[in-house]
Amino acid sequence: SDIVSIDIESTHINPNYAKIVGISVSAEKDTGYYIPFVFPGMDSDDKYTLSSSEILDILKPILESDEVSKCGQNIKYDMLIFLRYGITLKGILFDTMIAEHILHPEKNSYKLENLSVEYLGYRMQPIEELIGEGKDQQTMDLVPLDKVMFYACEDADVTLQLTQILKKSIDETSMSRAFYDIEIPLISALAQIEYNGVFIDKEELSKLHVDVSERLERLKGEVFGMSGREFNINSPKQLSEILFDELELKEIKKRSTAVNVLEVLKNHHPLPGKILDYRHLSKLNSTYINALPDHINVNTGRVHTSLNQTIVATGRLSSTSPNFQNIPIRTKLGKEIRKAFKGQEGYHILSADYSQVELRIMAHFSKEPELVDAFNDNVDVHRRTAALVYGVSEEDVSDDQRRTAKVVNFGIMYGAGPFRMSQELGISMSEAKGLIGTYFNTYPGIRIYIDTLLDNAREDGFVETLFGRRRMAYNLNSDNMNIQKAEERALVNMPIQGTAAELIKLAMINIQHKILKNSLDSRMILQVHDELLFEIPENEIDIMVELVKFEMENAIKLDVPLTVEYNFGKSWYDAH
Repeated sequence: SDIVSIDIESTHINPNYAKIVGISVSAEKDTGYYIPFVFPGMDSDDKYTLSSSEILDILKPILESDEVSKCGQNIKYDMLIFLRYGITLKGILFDTMIAEHILHPEKNSYKLENLSVEYLGYRMQPIEELIGEGKDQQTMDLVPLDKVMFYACEDADVTLQLTQILKKSIDETSMSRAFYDIEIPLISALAQIEYNGVFIDKEELSKLHVDVSERLERLKGEVFGMSGREFNINSPKQLSEILFDELELKEIKKRSTAVNVLEVLKNHHPLPGKILDYRHLSKLNSTYINALPDHINVNTGRVHTSLNQTIVATGRLSSTSPNFQNIPIRTKLGKEIRKAFKGQEGYHILSADYSQVELRIMAHFSKEPELVDAFNDNVDVHRRTAALVYGVSEEDVSDDQRRTAKVVNFGIMYGAGPFRMSQELGISMSEAKGLIGTYFNTYPGIRIYIDTLLDNAREDGFVETLFGRRRMAYNLNSDNMNIQKAEERALVNMPIQGTAAELIKLAMINIQHKILKNSLDSRMILQVHDELLFEIPENEIDIMVELVKFEMENAIKLDVPLTVEYNFGKSWYDAH
């Protein structure tokens, strides 16, 4: 067959715990085959004499063959289960969930049953009819064979039919490069990262919990001291009474106590700043310090996050269960949490991080000579920006001027206007407007690039990354000015953030390929924003540093050099 659709029926939605109930395949429209592993009454049915291991021995050469093309819906799930059964699924040609996300990144669901209705006009059997729902829900191995058989074959068949339709749509657009050269090969790399998992030191987290609990109590006392009485800090209603009624601070956004409001209010009274500190500590305590031990897999002793390709519209990866992307890097506690991420006995953690990658991509897209020269000359780009903006020599740039230049450099890429800049820098709106104007006078190529990008988006209806991933410009001509401005900001940022995502994905694909090719014991264990994390044995440190640095810096050729900063140590904290 040209292509075979494969789908595993299992006992659990988490592939790290799931056992195979059966495998369905389809190679022709309206046809499917089901290979049962386990079902009620199996022991007394003499028609089914093959054991699970015998079935997998027969299927293994096909599943591990690059010559047999496979497709699936979220095939990474199946790949992870196969890895646990000692099989490396190869020959992946198509994934319907990822294809639909590339074609329609604005959707919030890519479920197979929804795609079936939309593209085939066919309503699939709901899984609830088989396993029930809520507290009465059972596992698939308890469902009668004939019912599982139809459901499983339907999955495989619908996926095959959708593949034929979506493949045509992908192949007709500029997005085929992003799909076939990046997203599809990336599935194998991500599956391996998830399978590897991360070792978390529970004792380190326990010590941190004690420390943070004490700090929270101290903060609570300071908050009550400033407000003049005790109240529920987590209650927006009670907090707003303290801030706006008792302390008589100026109301913003109808008595809101949101983070952006408190950021403004802290310039007028110390209490909002203390509240922000309390919330930050409290969130990290509940989200990571207290929660991470619950994510440790009982079988492996490691945490296996899920890296998702179909959540962020720009193409950035996200992680769930747990979300490692949100551990802050700039705060002390965010750094402290990294102490718990360790290499197991005999292994070190290697961290490799792109330096100012989005600014480098902006330099490439805009062709702004001053910015391109700064990166090619390997100078401190924020210092040079400050020198140009303030009209002083680089040696005379103050720390405050450099910080301001850094905020503006990155803010412009996110389409930040005077209001956002004034908040970030604690300056007036008129000062922020003047600063942005001076910036664009300093780097006129960036202004031209942004204006041209938005003009083209109005004409073409989309913007795109270096590899052709698109974001449609649906709201660029909206009558609502707030919606229009928000759309402009998103459109300015998307090609830069999306290309940065493509860059690190290509690096991950190439690094994983080299690790396998050279039969290394090192393993890639995490991707967070512009950073890759590895667990490496001591005797492979030099090899991996050279390999990782080369592949990351050469994944894409830009008009400016890509640079990677790296370090290694016993923990993620030490490697930073």
